[in-house]
Amino acid sequence: MKIHSIPLIRLLIFLLLLVVTTSAALAQTPTPDTSAISADQVNDVARGLWCPLCSGVRLDACELKACVQMKEMIAIKLAEGASEEEIKAYFAEQYGPQVFGEPPRQGFNWLAWILPVLGLLGGALFVWFIIRRMLRPLSASAAAPAKSAVPADDYSQKLEQELARYD
Repeated sequence: MKIHSIPLIRLLIFLLLLVVTTSAALAQTPTPDTSAISADQVNDVARGLWCPLCSGVRLDACELKACVQMKEMIAIKLAEGASEEEIKAYFAEQYGPQVFGEPPRQGFNWLAWILPVLGLLGGALFVWFIIRRMLRPLSASAAAPAKSAVPADDYSQKLEQELARYD
């Protein structure tokens, strides 16, 4: 290695470090002051969202680190002046419609809203018909079966004899 190349290497290392530190400093965007945003304001928005990792847990009640970060993002968005609908749209873009905890009322997802209602109505109708049939009075011909004069086989004949003993 020549003596002239050592200062050149030092200069290249210095320039590389300078580029890395300035790009890191430029990449950091200043976060808005969230001290003016209360926890109640954040929770008002978080109540309308569900944890994307837990099953059936609202965001305001979830204690996962991801949910804490989501609540911090809500505070940042509120400090930037975003509305609740804009924040919900942001999270729907990030995590999909499951972040709302219910399927959207459009397209094929309408089945998730309609089928439970149809199932309840069909079940109620079925129970109504069964109860109506059970409470219907028996007609006279159905109440007393007609006795045949001639039994069809030996089994029927023995059955008729046994029943005659109890009359």
